[in-house]
Amino acid sequence: MFFAALLMCTAASYAYEPDAIPSKAKTEKVSQPAVEMALPTAEDLEDSELTLDNLYKALDKEGVKFPKIVAAQALLETGNFGSKVCLELNNLFGLRRPSDGSYYAFNNWEESVVAYRDYVQYKYTDGDYYRFLKQIGYAEDKHYVEKVKRIADGL
Repeated sequence: MFFAALLMCTAASYAYEPDAIPSKAKTEKVSQPAVEMALPTAEDLEDSELTLDNLYKALDKEGVKFPKIVAAQALLETGNFGSKVCLELNNLFGLRRPSDGSYYAFNNWEESVVAYRDYVQYKYTDGDYYRFLKQIGYAEDKHYVEKVKRIADGL
């Protein structure tokens, strides 16, 4: 009984107002305007869709050398952008970790373009790019370069 009376006295001494704003908060002003989040436009979404045209744009934007050959590599590696590695990992070039051979996963396909430039093309100095791909052992398939040439010739 004593506790019930104590609880009633305590509750009576505090007036609860659910929508009350503390007086300090009433006088403070926000010094910076709120930043609006811009939703992607249809054009933005179109630009990020994986198409051959968008791949060429990304290769150009990222300064990738020999874009026609590199685009042919992407088409071969992904089975025309349809492989599991492409669709689930956003990996256009079959790039693997040297430590364990697992495929790299990227947040979007554009990141794999940057990775190709940074982890493959940085080794290139000059000369025939097809020869370069053979020299670095880019693929296990001994006919890889011939396949890439055939695709590139058709682009």
